[in-house]
Amino acid sequence: MEITDLYPWLERPAAAFRKMRDKLPGGVLIYGPRGSGAYELAASFAASVVCSSPKDGVACGSCADCRLVQAGTHPDLKYVLSETEAALRPEPWNGKIQPLPKGKSFSKQILIEQVREIGEYLSVTAFRSDHRAVLIYPADSMGEDQSSALLKTLEEPPEGAVLILVADDVSSILPTIRSRCQLVRVAPPTREQGIAYLKSQKVRNPESELARLGGLPLLIHESGANLLLEKKDEKMILDLLAKGALMTSGDVLEAVKNDLTIGPLVAVMQRWCWDISAQSMGLESRYFPDYAAAVQSLSAQIDIRRFQEFNAKLNQASRSKDHPLSKKLVAQTLLMDYASALKASQKNY
Repeated sequence: MEITDLYPWLERPAAAFRKMRDKLPGGVLIYGPRGSGAYELAASFAASVVCSSPKDGVACGSCADCRLVQAGTHPDLKYVLSETEAALRPEPWNGKIQPLPKGKSFSKQILIEQVREIGEYLSVTAFRSDHRAVLIYPADSMGEDQSSALLKTLEEPPEGAVLILVADDVSSILPTIRSRCQLVRVAPPTREQGIAYLKSQKVRNPESELARLGGLPLLIHESGANLLLEKKDEKMILDLLAKGALMTSGDVLEAVKNDLTIGPLVAVMQRWCWDISAQSMGLESRYFPDYAAAVQSLSAQIDIRRFQEFNAKLNQASRSKDHPLSKKLVAQTLLMDYASALKASQKNY
């Protein structure tokens, strides 16, 4: 089964990979928001690289090499994942995200030791295939030291080897890394495609659920991975955001009494602000149909240029989401900054 049979919105990037199969680049950078299918596409491409009988650039799924890939034991295919991603996608991965074990913390970064092992792995000849593949995820978690170490391999990749980097945020990849890779963008599905996928997964209320997932349907499989707020917490945040400039510090302190995972909180606030901005420019809102009236009311009150200053703060919070000094304090500060931004950007009538 081709990857596009499961995720039809991947047809365009999948076609790009089919063309690459006969003339592999030394490095490929696949990027797209988590839940769009970027990792799934990368894994499919990696399997095709070591397949001995690819069909039109796609792994056949039945040869000895494909069976080794399916068993997680192919010697010419290496996965370099952070501890978190390795726990979510244990080998052999069947395409289903596993919940993280409780009571243990996992690193979200690719470590320098892992990057050095890539060079050692590629320093020997292939065992079975004419080609070898190394899949690295999340590539955007690499710091400067890791990126510098990887750059040495990308500059002079061994013949027949391809490094497949997967990133949720391509802007976090160093320009020197990007310049040595062929870039392939994975776009989220259309609303119709996202709803159709959720229906195929027997999800109740797929329209509302797709909105909750920010238009990224594959996040439905990662609910236990701290990528989404609990529904009760999300409703609490949305109710606060709907108050707009009328939100008080007392409202925030009363609502946010416990630590909230910062990444999902920022994502909700970014989608909310996107809806407000879209409405203010005469476009349709996308994410929170149940709060359409509140969004419309707020959008009529703001000066869009000044409101964008708060969006910049959200973007900064997103980049540092894994290193907050105090989750509760960060959450409270972001909400109060939102209320202040609305007051500062209100139009004068």
